Amino acid sequence: MRLLRFLQLTGFAAVVAAGTSTGAAAAVLPDLGNCGVPGVFDAGFTYISCAGGYSGNALNNSQNGVDTQIAALNSLGFDTTGFNFNDYFKINSLGGADVTVPPAPLMTGITIFGIHFGASSVLGNATAFYKFDAGSGTTLIPFATSGSSGWVLYQTGNVPEPATWALLVGGFGLVGASLRRRKKTGAVSC
Repeated sequence: MRLLRFLQLTGFAAVVAAGTSTGAAAAVLPDLGNCGVPGVFDAGFTYISCAGGYSGNALNNSQNGVDTQIAALNSLGFDTTGFNFNDYFKINSLGGADVTVPPAPLMTGITIFGIHFGASSVLGNATAFYKFDAGSGTTLIPFATSGSSGWVLYQTGNVPEPATWALLVGGFGLVGASLRRRKKTGAVSC
């Protein structure tokens, strides 16, 4: 009886119960590796790299979906540290249509997005992630295949790195200091 009371006080019983009731830990969905098959996009659209062709819908924010998004985004060079998977631009139902602005925002620079396709697409029922250069701006992601469903925009535009901001602020400081010094040396006393 003392052992049982000790286990209850330490929370051991709760941990064991939680571990057995939740089952196995979430994991990345199976990767079919077919994101690069021909026929996903119209001929004029090119991308830098892709990840997945993950079986099913990885954009639904289940734990498996989030784990899959993290794996795919990291493989595309997107740092997911601190990223909030409940706070990004998402179109829940494209209904087979292209991504257009609006409702999507103007995409500029290096852009990363995820797309879920239904069973009628060339990918089958799968989610893929793409990285492309939108240049000075694009308002369209044209699909050659049917079945486009959910779409998520993770990154667009060129966000300066912290070192760039530090260099910019330091430069303003030097300009300010030189202007201030110029005023002091230019004053003549009588």
